[in-house]
Amino acid sequence: MTLPGRSLYTRLALRVGLVLGVSGLVLLGAIWLSTRLAANDAYDRILRNSALQIAENTWYRNGTVNVDVPISAFSMLTANDPVFYAVLDPQGRVIAGDLKFRPAIPWKRLIKGPVVVQGTYLDLPVSIAFVGRRMPVAGPNPWAVVILAQTNNARESFAKSLGTNASIVILVMGLLTVIAALFTLRQALAPLKQIGAAIQRRDLNDLSPLTQEVPAEIDALVASINEFMRRLGVHRALMRRVIGDAAHQLRTPVAALLSQMELLAMQHDDKDRAQHEARLRELTHHLGELVNQLINHAMVQHRADSAALEAVDLASLARQQMTDTLSHHLQRHLDIALHAPEHPCLIRGDLVSLREALKNVLENALKYGAKSLLHIHIRRSTHHWELGVEDDGPGIPEADWERIRKPFSARGGNRLGASLGLSIVEQVMIAHHGDMRFDRNADQHFVVTLRFPATDASQLDRQALN
Repeated sequence: MTLPGRSLYTRLALRVGLVLGVSGLVLLGAIWLSTRLAANDAYDRILRNSALQIAENTWYRNGTVNVDVPISAFSMLTANDPVFYAVLDPQGRVIAGDLKFRPAIPWKRLIKGPVVVQGTYLDLPVSIAFVGRRMPVAGPNPWAVVILAQTNNARESFAKSLGTNASIVILVMGLLTVIAALFTLRQALAPLKQIGAAIQRRDLNDLSPLTQEVPAEIDALVASINEFMRRLGVHRALMRRVIGDAAHQLRTPVAALLSQMELLAMQHDDKDRAQHEARLRELTHHLGELVNQLINHAMVQHRADSAALEAVDLASLARQQMTDTLSHHLQRHLDIALHAPEHPCLIRGDLVSLREALKNVLENALKYGAKSLLHIHIRRSTHHWELGVEDDGPGIPEADWERIRKPFSARGGNRLGASLGLSIVEQVMIAHHGDMRFDRNADQHFVVTLRFPATDASQLDRQALN
């Protein structure tokens, strides 16, 4: 049982909220930075233009620098911010303005044009504009310099107001975006709830595919659910068939066994009792054989779709299974041989099912075929390995080669019951993408051939890595 984790909606909402939150913070920071830069640029332009007006009214006459500071130069500046200015002649003397206002002049930048820098005066943060005007004088410094400064209260207030208004708009829009995103997420996840509701409404016996239209992103999920229900339906049908076959096949021998026991109880003659006891042993043996085959048949069908495949050496499997099977026939004088390559004959398969299939072929040959010869041949045929079991018995008539592959096909030779041995082999071969063939060789010996897709060692290494 799996424990319910945090809902998908909550996970997506948290991730979307995190993305929107981080994006909002970055956007707010960008807005505050851009508004401050825009405010500084606007106020710097005003300050620089005011300084240029003063410079335009500065001239040189009779060996002295003169200046007529226009009132309009200060009218563009903010009224509530204190203004400081000074005009210096080429000798560095203050010819107008505040005599104490003497900030350091950035000469290298000033030569290229007007300069605005940040500084302090009278412990107040100020923006300072420097404008140079060349005078017709000899000497290393022919520049008259206009210095104009203003405190930063107005520009700080403007930047703060602009940033606050923009931030409010961003926050409101962000909140609306989050609400819209949550609603959209709920609508986007609605098909998952619809699928869950559709499955819950279903009858326990309804394993038909889900046919409702779903978004492309969860089509793979619905396809997986449909495939699972298909496999579940196959397994359920298999279980029903196994139970039905078992009930059908066991009914007759169990009834015969009970009848034979009743007849035995009614007999008083020793000869008749001995005959009934022999018949009872035969029926009991047959019943045990049938039950064992039914169990093996169900096991093979179940493992065909659930067992993990592994590398199997056919030669090693044949050698081991011959030893196990022939240990029950030690009293027989048989020509036994195993012809196989010295190197491994590798296939991918379920070892348990393969062992059961080979055991059934061998037991079938020993019970109904081999008189004095039983050989196994393993050969490579292009992309396949072929395992042939040869015996010198009468074999299966060609007319029965297809019928004998089906479960519970009637036995020939007036033998009791129905056979499952070769149908188990057929199921194993289908599960391993191989086939079972019947034939007679040049010596007219009957041969059952199991043909498997071959697997090289390099393929096994790649499949193990995957």
